[in-house]
Amino acid sequence: MVRIPVSTLRIWERRYQVVGPAVTATGHRLYSGAEVERLLLIKQLVDLGHAIGSLARLPTEALLEIADTRAALDAEPSAAPRPRAVLLGLGLPRRLGALSLRRVATWADLAGAEAALATEPAPDLQSDLLVAELATLQPESATRLLALAQRLGARRCLVIYGFGSEAAAQRLRQSGWRLARAPQADADLRAQVAELAAGLGAAALASWPDPLAPPSDLALPPRRFDDAALHRLAAASTTVACECPRHIAELVLQLASFETYSAECVDRSPADAALHRDLQQVSGVARAMFEAALQRVAEAESLPLPPGR
Repeated sequence: MVRIPVSTLRIWERRYQVVGPAVTATGHRLYSGAEVERLLLIKQLVDLGHAIGSLARLPTEALLEIADTRAALDAEPSAAPRPRAVLLGLGLPRRLGALSLRRVATWADLAGAEAALATEPAPDLQSDLLVAELATLQPESATRLLALAQRLGARRCLVIYGFGSEAAAQRLRQSGWRLARAPQADADLRAQVAELAAGLGAAALASWPDPLAPPSDLALPPRRFDDAALHRLAAASTTVACECPRHIAELVLQLASFETYSAECVDRSPADAALHRDLQQVSGVARAMFEAALQRVAEAESLPLPPGR
């Protein structure tokens, strides 16, 4: 299941105390679900190049953070935040690999998840995505899954199951869950989870306030420098080999011109009045910010500032 050679596993246990399974009277090791999940996670990190000695004594939460950070670094750059995910089922960490998720928790089964929720603070386990893999899906397990998703606040849910009743499956579908039958190839599973995660990221981006859209009633500050003052600042010599005053002054001139242009379009095109009013406000805000920057640069370089600024 964990794809670790027995000899390697014995060395890890003896030398690094990675896990401490119970031992029967006949010498057989008994691994708990939590220990299997820990081994899966460590194997994943070792395969990515991390040294076993640096991982062995870390708590599972720290291992999850390392794996998720590595996945984020390996993923394509994106403005969307990483969805918080809960994985329910042995082997899911290995099967999903390095997806750009922030794993809040991994549990071996429903009982383990319910036990954790009974002891962990609910806010610490809030997640966007729940992925569950079950051998069977029955009405009782569907009820427990729905309750689990509600406790976690999960907005997207995927369950992979081997055998189950159609009534239980239909109940989950009606609640917006995505269902898949096992066995399922690892690549197909990763594609489904990646699709759900991408949808969550797009929804999060859509809900972010637009930093380029100031309120419609925003009062724009008057110009701090007129065109003549900006031209003088752009032409003034500085004490160091720095062209920032010229560049900033030129930017302020361009933004002020575009601000005026947008204001003129508001009057000339009633159909586009709202759009050009927004553009006027955006350029006015940017102009005021660069004017403040120009003042700081001018003072730092002892450049002449116009009177009554």
